[in-house]
Amino acid sequence: RMAEERTYIKALRENLTKKERLLYNLYDITKQQQTYLSAEQFEYDIFEELMDVKDQMLEELDALEEGFETIYERVRETLLSHQAEYAGDIREMQNRIREIVSLGAKLKALEERNRAKLESIFGTRQQEIKKYQQSSQIANQYYQNMAGGSLNRFSLLDQKK
Repeated sequence: RMAEERTYIKALRENLTKKERLLYNLYDITKQQQTYLSAEQFEYDIFEELMDVKDQMLEELDALEEGFETIYERVRETLLSHQAEYAGDIREMQNRIREIVSLGAKLKALEERNRAKLESIFGTRQQEIKKYQQSSQIANQYYQNMAGGSLNRFSLLDQKK
C-alpha cells in the first residue's frame, strides 16, 4: 500500500513538472505572438499557426489537470494523515504550484495585451479576434481553475501542520 501511495505522489510531482514546462512553452509562444503583433507587417498566417499550437498545448494542460485531480483524490487522505512523512513532497508540490500560478498570471496579462493589440490591428475583422478570444478564454479559465484548485488544496495541507 505504501509503495502504491509513493507511486501516486511521484505521479503528482511529475504532472506538476509537465504543467510548469508546458506553461513556460505557452508563455514563449505568446511572446512570439506579441513580436508578430508588433511587427511592421502583420503576418496573420504565422500568428494563426501559433494559435493552433497554443490550442493543442491548452488541451494537453486540461488533460494534465484532469489527471492531477484523479491522482490527488487517491492520495488526498494519505497526504493529510501523514503530513510529516510526506513533508518534502508536499513542500515541493506547493512550490511548483505557486510557480504554475505565477506563470499563469504572467501569461494571462500577456494574453490581454496581445488581445488589445490584435483588436487594434484588425479593427473590424471580428472573426479573427473572436477566435483569439476563445483561445484566450480557454487559457484564462485554466489559469483560474489552477489558481483556485490545486494551490488551495495544498495550502490546506500547510494550515493543518
